[in-house]
Amino acid sequence: MIRKSFHASSSPLRPLLVFDVDRFRQVNFSLGYACGDFLLQEIGRRLQLLEDLDFVARSGDNEYTLLLRAHTQDELGATLHRVQQVFAVPFSWQGQECFLSASFGLSALSLTTETISQALSQAEQALLVAKQTGKNKLITYQPTPTPTRHLFASQIQMETDLRKAIMENQLLLYYQPRLELSTGQIICLEALVRWNHPTYGMIAPADFIPLAEESGLILPLGEWVLREACLQKARWLAENKLDYQVAVNISPCQFQDEAFADKAIHIIEQTGINPAYLEFEITESSIMQNMEKTIAVLDKLCAKGISISIDDFGIGYSSLNYLKEFPIHCLKIDRSFVKNIQSNSNDWAITNAIIHLGHALNIQVVAEGVEEVGQLDILKETTCTTIQGYLLSPPISAAEIELTFHREDNRPVMIS
Repeated sequence: MIRKSFHASSSPLRPLLVFDVDRFRQVNFSLGYACGDFLLQEIGRRLQLLEDLDFVARSGDNEYTLLLRAHTQDELGATLHRVQQVFAVPFSWQGQECFLSASFGLSALSLTTETISQALSQAEQALLVAKQTGKNKLITYQPTPTPTRHLFASQIQMETDLRKAIMENQLLLYYQPRLELSTGQIICLEALVRWNHPTYGMIAPADFIPLAEESGLILPLGEWVLREACLQKARWLAENKLDYQVAVNISPCQFQDEAFADKAIHIIEQTGINPAYLEFEITESSIMQNMEKTIAVLDKLCAKGISISIDDFGIGYSSLNYLKEFPIHCLKIDRSFVKNIQSNSNDWAITNAIIHLGHALNIQVVAEGVEEVGQLDILKETTCTTIQGYLLSPPISAAEIELTFHREDNRPVMIS
């Protein structure tokens, strides 16, 4: 069918696009297979409404292959935008909104230079890179593999090594501090997982977290991170050091696990720390999947004293209504707004609005990704109370955190 569609066109070079729905296993797991089937049908229906596609096919469980009708770069850009807009509007299932994203791989199909199978393979390779580097993005095929992918003979080997890393303690936690501007005091440390591979050294989270999500290893990985963060906090308390909260990222797959709250509480009780020392960072997309279930889970966690923060706030397609429905303690402004706050008036306006929204609702607001003094100065003017970013400190080891930020006299941290 692709070959027939190609011959029907006068263009010697055609863009071939492959995409699949991010975290679709989680959708089936949390909302059921009937919902999953409906969503795939709805995606297909939306694609059929686009006029600049010569070929549309569902080529896998949640994967689609498209042959685009584009003759110039401008046409290609416009067509790709329209395809991505399929996911810009939420889907509706039995009166409930569902938010989906997709990862895309793009290659060029030429009848004279490569076979259709080669073009499909190249698009699939680009798709894999998109999924391994954060999802919800489009990657164009490049002949040279990325350095990390080149280290591993296959994705299967990387998955096997990651499974072994979780079992054999090759992982470690780094911590990035959060600073309260009014007092100059560190108030929280965000725990961030790192993989120290015995052969290849440090593997970036952007390379192994997506793989963990796709393979199902994100659940044992998430449990390892929570347990290790609790144990480290217990060690600090025993040594009378660093009386700060510790923030732990909870993946969407973890949060949708039916037993998540019970597992988390069990780990906390096993390690013996006060749950009030913990904050769970959860993304907007996680909490919007099933409102009724979300309220029950958050209420259960909050009843134990755990704080809840919304990570990457402002980039999700969601209703602000949840801020009054859910027990939210903190909003973390996505770094994409902070990055250009000095030069982009829209980013400044959005950041300022989120800060004042938080103040009005009595919710703490944290600006993520603060790297420059100019950004800090503007955030102070907008009455932002708390910051996190490389201007203060990059993520560093527990030992470095102790050396840098342990202050018996509570002297304020100076940044410039």
